[in-house]
Amino acid sequence: MKLFKLMEDVNFTSNLPLEEINEIEIKDIAYNSKNCKEGFIFVALVGETVDGHKFARNAYDNGARVFLLQKNMEFNKYAMDLPNDAVKLFVEDTRISLSKISHNFFNKPSNSLKIIGVTGTKGKTTITNYISTVLNESGVNTGVIGTNGTFFNGTYEVTSNTTPESYELHRIFRKMLDNGVKCVSMEVSSGGIMQNRVEDVDFDVAIFSNLSPDHIGPKEHPTFEHYLQCKARLFKMAKHGIINVDDEHAKDIIKAATCDIETFAIENNADLTASNIRYSKEIDSLGVSFDCNTKEETFPCFICSPGTFSIYNALAVIAVCRYLGVERNIMVNALKNAKVSGRVEVLPILPYATVIVDYAHNGVSLENILQTLKNYDHERMVCLFGSVGGRTEIRRKELGDVAARECDVTILTADNPDFEDPMNVINDIAKSFEGSSCEVIKIADREDAIKYAIRNAKEGDMIVFAGKGHEKYQLINGKKLPFDEIAIAKEEAKKVLEERELLA
Repeated sequence: MKLFKLMEDVNFTSNLPLEEINEIEIKDIAYNSKNCKEGFIFVALVGETVDGHKFARNAYDNGARVFLLQKNMEFNKYAMDLPNDAVKLFVEDTRISLSKISHNFFNKPSNSLKIIGVTGTKGKTTITNYISTVLNESGVNTGVIGTNGTFFNGTYEVTSNTTPESYELHRIFRKMLDNGVKCVSMEVSSGGIMQNRVEDVDFDVAIFSNLSPDHIGPKEHPTFEHYLQCKARLFKMAKHGIINVDDEHAKDIIKAATCDIETFAIENNADLTASNIRYSKEIDSLGVSFDCNTKEETFPCFICSPGTFSIYNALAVIAVCRYLGVERNIMVNALKNAKVSGRVEVLPILPYATVIVDYAHNGVSLENILQTLKNYDHERMVCLFGSVGGRTEIRRKELGDVAARECDVTILTADNPDFEDPMNVINDIAKSFEGSSCEVIKIADREDAIKYAIRNAKEGDMIVFAGKGHEKYQLINGKKLPFDEIAIAKEEAKKVLEERELLA
């Protein structure tokens, strides 16, 4: 692509006259100097801890001759050290410009796709995957982008962020479009909005699930208000908004929105509501039935995921599918079988206890899952969890406080300890249990902890492995080491059942 075409709608200045550079051919874009080759443009991103300008010379040595730099870095020694044949383009913000040139480079693929963006503290992964399930069932080829990765047409790609960097996002859109995808259901994180990754995505629909304090800290959002404002920005980018008005912050989202709004709720008046809620328990699932009420009709629904939060997720899916014109019977039938790996996933591995894997990794999400599970028959509530190393201690306290209130037994263990001693994290969490009637067991090695939980399960136990969910690794000393929680639980359960059979 010619440089003048790549820089369409980008305000920039250059160290060379435009007539000398406009016809330069750009083969690809790189924001990591290691990925640069001859014909690439290198975009120097300024991060929280790393300044991409420091790697401009590395990018040059790897073949790049065109550089996108921030204006306030014009006299930065790293940019000045580039050889004379380097073409330097200066912009106000390289992140915003990366989004624009990526959009241009891949020929604006989101303009030709139906893009559904889901934001909120909880429910994003479930809602996006349920939307994909229902739309694909209805004949609309739909891809997913989010925490669990990228899925379309039976293919899978790992994503390093819930909402990928703008270049990766538009590359994925182009790949999907070229392979027949018509619609994309994607998670839109507050970080993705804050870092301008979705600046040039043509959103058709935006969904707001809920909001509670999370991702607030030195390297994330400075305040809850900033977190809220980032979420609300999505509703300035979309054509149609679908909002959970039972959430106390919905009014702030609606106030900020510039798109037309549709609402859903269980407790308040809304365009879409749920009533007549019933719970059901099977060996391989915990489900909930409800009646969905619209202005035109009422119809029964079932989803094989427990609790009121599952109903909210289902209402969001129903709202977007109705907006896109999906036939009601197809939508209802597809919802019955919709599941998401690592989200309230029931493992049918012990006939006498219910074992559940869930991604709950903060106080709010853990409280939701534990309180929801109490609606289903059980004897003891057992929860195994940890907290990420090197992160805020507030999250540890919130997790501990919830487990101390809601559980009969808690097994504290590691969850991506990284460079921190897992026992340090465990002991921080354990402070919440002082004066609690909940039994606390500390096992630093997560595999040993899982085996202990399975081996010591009793009749009627409800056992929750929280925090890892879909993840297949443990982050230890900066490295992602293979770790499959579900496989470990299944193998240990198999051994326990074989031993019991031998003793019988």
